[in-house]
This record gives sequence, structure tokens and C-alpha cells, in this order.
Amino acid sequence: MQNSKPSRLALKRISLGLEQKQIASLLGQKTIYQYNRLENGQRVASLKDAVKLSLIFRLPIFTLFDSHFQKYEGELRKQLKTSSSSDRIKLENVEYCAFLEMMNSKYIGMENADKIRHHIKVLVEERSKKILDR
Repeated sequence: MQNSKPSRLALKRISLGLEQKQIASLLGQKTIYQYNRLENGQRVASLKDAVKLSLIFRLPIFTLFDSHFQKYEGELRKQLKTSSSSDRIKLENVEYCAFLEMMNSKYIGMENADKIRHHIKVLVEERSKKILDR
């Protein structure tokens, strides 16, 4: 089923000035057909392709494929209602943050410390803009 609005994959690819052919090539595909179907929601990415796309676009997999995550989370919630595992498995809206993971590691390193500082600065600036625009 084709979506009427551009997918997050398409938007990110376009924002980087890349063509489908370039991304398809990076994924090891000889034509754009398979990648085009990914962008249009007609195909689900393999784990290998999802990881590669996450690396190419510098976004977490759940962000690139948010509609799939929502769909599968809904399915899982329904299954958990009748499962004996429901008391041990809690589906919470946990978002992955690479910067938080860096901060929690034993050794951060100067390069990562600079990335973390920059990330925090951007977050504070964006939040300040939202507060001031109210």
C-alpha cells in the first residue's frame, strides 16, 4: 500500500541531496526498485538494510521506520493482554538516545564529550525558542 505523503526515508534522503540510486547502491542493490519500494512502504527492510539506513541517515531505526514500530507495538500489546508473560514484559515509550548512552559509558573521550556538549547546547536552544514563542 503506497503512502500519499513522503516517508521519513524519502525526506531524509532528499534533505541530504541524495538520489534513490545512490542509496540503493550503498545497500548493495543493483537497481532502485527495492529501495523505491522501501520508501513507498511497499516493502519492509531487512535488519541488515535497516541498520545500514540508520547509519547512512544518522537516525535510530525506530525513527526511520516509525510506522512499522507503531504497527508492531500495537500487535504486541494485543498479544500481551492474553500472554502469561504480560507481568514481566512492559512496553514503555522508551526513546533511544546515543548521547545518553555515551554519557553512561565508562570512558567518554574528548571527541564524544564535545558531541555531547554540542547536543545539549542544541537541545537547550531549541527548548528556549519554544518557551519564548509561547
